[in-house]
Amino acid sequence: MSTCKLMEPIQVGSYTFKNRIVMAPMETRLCTPIGDTTQQMCDYYAERAKGGTAAIIVENTFVDSKASRSSISSSGLNTDHLIAGKYYLAQAIKENGAVAILQLSHGGIQASPAAVPGMECVGPSAKPSGFVGRMPRALEVEEIQEIEDAFAAAAFRAKCAGFDGVEIHGAHGYLICSFLSPYTNLRDDEYGGTREKRVTFLNNILRKVREKCGYEFLVGLRISGHEYVDGGLTSEDTCAIALMVEDQVDYIHVSVGNYETMANWMISPMYRPEGAIVNLASAIKKVVTKTKVIAVNALNPELGEKALQNDDCDLVAFGRPLIADPYIANKVKEGRYEDIRPCMRGHEGCITSFFAGHPIRCEVNAQAGREREFKPYKVAEPKHIVVVGGGMAGMEAARVADLHGHKVTLLEAANELGGHFIEATEPRFKTAARGVLEWEKTQLKKSNVDVRMNTKATKGNVEALHPDALIIAVGSEYIVPNILGIENTITAKEAIMNPEAVTGKVAIVGGGLVGTETALMLGQAGKDVTIVEMRHAVALEDEPLSQIALNTELAAANVKILVNSKVKEIAKGKLVYENDGVHELECDTVVAALGLKARTNVVDELKLDGVETHVIGDAVRGRKLANCTSEAWLAVKRINGDYR
Repeated sequence: MSTCKLMEPIQVGSYTFKNRIVMAPMETRLCTPIGDTTQQMCDYYAERAKGGTAAIIVENTFVDSKASRSSISSSGLNTDHLIAGKYYLAQAIKENGAVAILQLSHGGIQASPAAVPGMECVGPSAKPSGFVGRMPRALEVEEIQEIEDAFAAAAFRAKCAGFDGVEIHGAHGYLICSFLSPYTNLRDDEYGGTREKRVTFLNNILRKVREKCGYEFLVGLRISGHEYVDGGLTSEDTCAIALMVEDQVDYIHVSVGNYETMANWMISPMYRPEGAIVNLASAIKKVVTKTKVIAVNALNPELGEKALQNDDCDLVAFGRPLIADPYIANKVKEGRYEDIRPCMRGHEGCITSFFAGHPIRCEVNAQAGREREFKPYKVAEPKHIVVVGGGMAGMEAARVADLHGHKVTLLEAANELGGHFIEATEPRFKTAARGVLEWEKTQLKKSNVDVRMNTKATKGNVEALHPDALIIAVGSEYIVPNILGIENTITAKEAIMNPEAVTGKVAIVGGGLVGTETALMLGQAGKDVTIVEMRHAVALEDEPLSQIALNTELAAANVKILVNSKVKEIAKGKLVYENDGVHELECDTVVAALGLKARTNVVDELKLDGVETHVIGDAVRGRKLANCTSEAWLAVKRINGDYR
């Protein structure tokens, strides 16, 4: 980029941000059960600050001891007892060069029943979230005022803890958003009815925060630029709201949606377009004159730069991308774009861990949430490590071993690195995932790893290398089921890499991730596709939000789905299946996509007596990228002697 606006400083309130990159708040579950800070939490945010990010907006933090907590393992600042822990966190961010901002929130109608067991959820009206499904109790005016005071008190605690500012969470269907939205605010008093009255709650919170904390303290607002539900907030609404509050806030952070539209909008997965809501930030940027505007949601440095160049926003927020690569800002500053590890929006770790209540993880960055534990260092006694297999697990193992100073030899039987991830990232909706593959290849080229292509590993040639340790990452192969006529099918790999061979009506046997993504690719290419799945639904291995979005995209591509259907025979021009009787499906091409199985026979052939051996990735069993990356790190750590 000739001139890079991402790296330009900007004045936000009383602070000069060193560049235009901020970290969007995303819950980490790195807190204690009462919402206090942990060392892991400090390390996680410190790493993003070290990476050159101008401002870190720390995750959703609840403000009172009643119903404000929205999820388990949430961050809290509802009591003075938590100031000390938040001090450690603010210092970890500031001492590493970033402005420290804490997001304050009340879960409202979307609060999980597990967040505060036995506590009813509350809202402006007795109108439940269509996602959470809990019937909220409508708040009394005195209770609303108490919550306003709780926001101000929490903001003052944040200031006492050393934070430079707070972000008031008015987005995503939480309590403030539910007051702003005509979809959930059915009141007819001073807190509801007209748009101006629906803003009363937010206005009061902002006023009380300013009264407590002053105007030198940063105050931002996160807002959903559109809810994308019938009767909900529209861009017109949020532009008007922005004008009403711009005197009180230093920035407006424009997100999207609520829990009901989470899958397709709020936390969009790989199946949805990148940068799809920049227009919502742009609309607000066009009407406000006294505050800065932040764009967010499925952005990368290129899209962020474009948004800044187009004057759609003043700053760009990265959430998931900074989980994947904490050093985005420094790499942009140094022009090392090829070294930025892309977020593939697969949601394994960041979102799956959220729903499970686990600490944050990342499928492409095994260090996320384990920054101290997985900090690379040069070993005192380097070993010769032979890695067999150049798929994603093998490449990551080789890269990580090299980071630790080991001598590494990587053997790959094919003429291309990547294994099954090559075909898995061929569909156009997997562009970011293909970027992860290219990143791994680039890092290996820059490393000291001795990569030997077209080299099939045998016990003999591995033994001849005299390894001190062996990492076997030989991957998996497509399952060939015992179905009559299975020889009349092609594999998912063949269908993806050679789509011209897929003609006429297409039947996909198997509705797991391999089958559904193959079906989506073919359906988007205009082919007549039917998935035949024996279970009750498709893509059951996918995390919940991606599963919803994938099904939305399958429907848009006119892909037909037959569930609870067991294939009995594949014959010329037809597929016979059983579902409350025997049926025939007319088809010209049948794709077998019944998953992957580990190459255990190859693993057994390669093991050497007396040599420390670790089997990782799909060579254990066919699974996901997250397993490959984390097991690669664990194998190297074990070879180092870090784990016994």
